Order: sequence, then structure tokens, then C-alpha cells
Amino acid sequence: MNELRMQDNKAYSRQKHRVAILSIILSPAILAIFVVSGVSLHVKNLASTASSNNYINLLGFYALIGFLYYAITVPLAYYSGFVLEHKFGLSNQRFKGWANREIKKSFISFIFGIPVVLAMYFFLKNWPLYWWFLTAVSCYFLSIFTAKFFPVLIVPLFYKYSPIKDSILKDKLIKLSQKAGFKVESVYEINISKDTNKANAALMGLGRQKRIVLCDTLLKNFSHEEIESVMAHELGHHSLRHILKLIISGGVSTAAAFFIANILLLRLHNILGYTRLYDFESLVLIFAVISFLNIFVMPLQNAFSRRLEHKADSFALEITDNKQAFIETMKKLASQNLADPNPSKFYEIMLYNHPPISRRISFAESFRTEK
Repeated sequence: MNELRMQDNKAYSRQKHRVAILSIILSPAILAIFVVSGVSLHVKNLASTASSNNYINLLGFYALIGFLYYAITVPLAYYSGFVLEHKFGLSNQRFKGWANREIKKSFISFIFGIPVVLAMYFFLKNWPLYWWFLTAVSCYFLSIFTAKFFPVLIVPLFYKYSPIKDSILKDKLIKLSQKAGFKVESVYEINISKDTNKANAALMGLGRQKRIVLCDTLLKNFSHEEIESVMAHELGHHSLRHILKLIISGGVSTAAAFFIANILLLRLHNILGYTRLYDFESLVLIFAVISFLNIFVMPLQNAFSRRLEHKADSFALEITDNKQAFIETMKKLASQNLADPNPSKFYEIMLYNHPPISRRISFAESFRTEK
């Protein structure tokens, strides 16, 4: 990687990292301000005029709070997702395309949040002692549903699937998946080049919905051996049951977060002047607590994820027996995605769910395939 490109990697990553840290801190701060300033109370009073049905009013409250939250955070999203990406030559989007994509993302988040908000309110009202556990279980099953149907329901809203045109590569990837013990539905490519120059690939879905998905930017710039290396890593996650482990660990951390939120809710709702445990404002307080706890949980989740990614790298090197292709893939991904090969330890702990590129390359260079 040439020196000029390395400087771009460092500059881009440094700015991205700062924005990411700011976003992590900003989320609980905004929700806490909504709580202590009385914004959530005013919004509840406004939403409560909509009807005599509390659940309909709750949806109005959720929509208004969500809109206020988004209005405050959208400038940061614009800077991170549009300005920076264009500044470093990574984005192909016009502003209209970026705005449409943001609206879609926000609408999808809103829709997926509805059952969580309604369930939480219902459980708080009817089972106040166990609401935290019941809500955590609901979130757990929602995460399974999302993982299973994400490639079928969500991805097509943003990108167009098309069967891969390279029949030789298709056969290689299907054989590779069979070697790893998986039967995939098919091999697809998606047109992310309309938005970005970054490259990636994935084995999406669960059960019969599993499909190999390659970005057109990957197909354009990487060799067959390098693409096989990328896909072998993704197959490693499934073969080693990493998806299940992540879902379970996510469920445990979610339950722990709701349990702590319940303790703080019981202590704070009287101080804040809430008349009932299931007041609409309680929901904002709960999400504020969970967002704050996320600052401390995220490093643990990232550490666990980095460990799984390391194991997936080992699987890829073992099954392909081509460490040079793996090394070249890492170098190309770092260059094309402007990834910092050597981030600071703080940013690695807080933000990285993959090992840094330099460490992955060093591991591959010293890897010995078992014969």
C-alpha cells in the first residue's frame, strides 16, 4: 500500500472513529435530556390527544420522539455518511440518493421498533415485576426473525439482486460451501456500486434463506481466489455456529441491560415525578439507560466478535489452503475501503468488531495448514 493511500486510510478512519464515538455518547445524552427537560412529558400530552386508546397514543408518542431524535442526529449522519464518504472518494451517491436511503432506513427502524415499544408498554402495565425479562425475550425472537429474513425482506429495498454472471466463480463458491458443509440457495450479486466504492460479501440468512451475496465492487476488483477467501471466512462463521453464538450473547446482554434498566426505573420514576411505572415517559428513560449501558457493553461485544472473526479467518485459511490469496485480499480491502491497518487501542476496543487488518495479515503469514 503506497504512502499516500496510507495517509488517506489514516485520515478517513480517524474522522470516522471520532464521529462514531460522538454518536455513541450522543444517543444516551439526547434521551436523558428528553427525560430531565420534560420534553417526553410534553410529547406525551400532545400524543394523548389523538384518541382514547393508549396504544394508538403510544404509537404517536413513539413517532414524535423518534422524529425529534432523528432531527437532532441527522446532521451527524449526513457528515459521516455523505460528506466524509465524498471527501475521500468512497461514495457515488447524490444527495437525493443519500436522503432517500436515510428515509428508508429510518422508516424500517421505526417499523421494527413498533413491536418492541408496544410489547414493553404492555408488559410494564400488566406484569411490572417481569417486564424486563419478557421484553428481552421479545427482542431475542425479533433478532432471530431479522437475521432469517433480512436478505429477503430488507436488502431488496436498497439494492437489486441478480444471479451472478460469472458461472466459473459461481461453481467454485458452491463447491466451497459444500466443502464447508452447507447447501446454499444460490449465488447473487448486488449493485452497491451505485452508492459506494467499498467492497464486501456475505452469506446471508438462516435455514433455507441462506444465500451467497457478492457486491459488484468485489467482483470487479478481486480475483476468484481472493473472492473464495472472503467467502470462506463467511462460511466459517456459519460452520462454527458464530451466528447462533452472537444471537445468544446478544440476548443475554439485552436481558442484563433491561434488568439494570428496571432497577434504575424503580429508583428514578418517583424522583422524576412519574405517576405510573408504565407512563410513556418511562419508555424514554429505559432507552436512555440502555443507551448509556451500551457504552460499556460495546467493548465486551466487540472483543467477543473479534475472537469469532479470528476463528473465521483460521477456518478460511484452513479450507482454502491459500494464505497468499487471503493476505492479498486483506491488503485490497484495506486499500479499497480505506481501513486503518493499525488503529489505536482505544478505537479498537470501542469500535472494532474485526481484528485490525495488520493483525489479520500477520496471523495469515504465520499460519500453518494442518495436513
